[in-house]
Amino acid sequence: MTSTGQQRKVTRTGISSVHRTVDGSVLTAPARLCFIVEERYENDVMPGAVVDVLRSWGHEVDVLRPHGTVADLWDLLFTDSTRYDAFVLKTVSDGPGQTLLDAAAAAGLTTVNDSRAIRLARDKAVAAVRARAAGIPFPKTWFASRTALLDQIPADAYPLVVKPNNGSSLKDVHRVDSPEELARLDVDDSTRMLAQPYLPNPGYDLKVYNTGDEVFATVKRSPLHPGAAVVEEQIPVPPELGELALAVGRAFGLDIYGIDVVETPDGYVVLDVNDFPSFGRVPRAAEQLARTVLRVTRRSALAATTAPAVTIDPTSAPAAMEATA
Repeated sequence: MTSTGQQRKVTRTGISSVHRTVDGSVLTAPARLCFIVEERYENDVMPGAVVDVLRSWGHEVDVLRPHGTVADLWDLLFTDSTRYDAFVLKTVSDGPGQTLLDAAAAAGLTTVNDSRAIRLARDKAVAAVRARAAGIPFPKTWFASRTALLDQIPADAYPLVVKPNNGSSLKDVHRVDSPEELARLDVDDSTRMLAQPYLPNPGYDLKVYNTGDEVFATVKRSPLHPGAAVVEEQIPVPPELGELALAVGRAFGLDIYGIDVVETPDGYVVLDVNDFPSFGRVPRAAEQLARTVLRVTRRSALAATTAPAVTIDPTSAPAAMEATA
């Protein structure tokens, strides 16, 4: 991905989705946007294709690379006129980009997704509890501050799936069938880990994406079944699966996201929630995501213009301080 307006050709094919989630036009005046993109995603299709589309529509888009730039927060966030209408994040779960996005939110600026929603989704232990509290089907979850503590999980809970609490891209996800197998697992003991019961499944996962316009579903080979004969493709979205995806978005406050789902004998179960995933095999993904970014930006701008003004009595704070002295 480049920081210029050079266009990137992206080819996508597949079946159109069945769920429309939002209506309304996008911004008509040019928006000023800042994409925070870490090195890992610099040459990926996403979010570069979204940047290209927005620029082709006449919007101003800068790309901030936290791995190679010292960010002047005062210049970035506190200027006489607002420098950017919104900030968009595409980084790894524990990367420095999250700090920059949180700083933008702390300054009262628009972020896509909402920075608090991203925090909820990226800490997998917190995400599990949030999903459970919202009534979303999610596996029972154990959290361990270091790998060695997982041996305290009862033997009758096996087989287990263990993975890092801040993992991404399905890396370091393991099935262990016994405490003895867990003891042989080669994982850094300083890693914060999650463990969940292994759920019987067809041997593949469903990746469900919400672009903000539509919900899509694709079949993806499971990291727990690497040898399974799986055709990775887009599939129609059953109504129950589409409603589950929308329920996750409402529970977390996300506009752009994906979920990993497994189909069990008891129905669909959500395994993971991802803000701004790859949207692989989703047709017209870049255009749909660009529309959502503009829609969220417009929504926030309208909310700011209609919010009641807050006035502070300059004498109240000293009085309160005197009262507590």
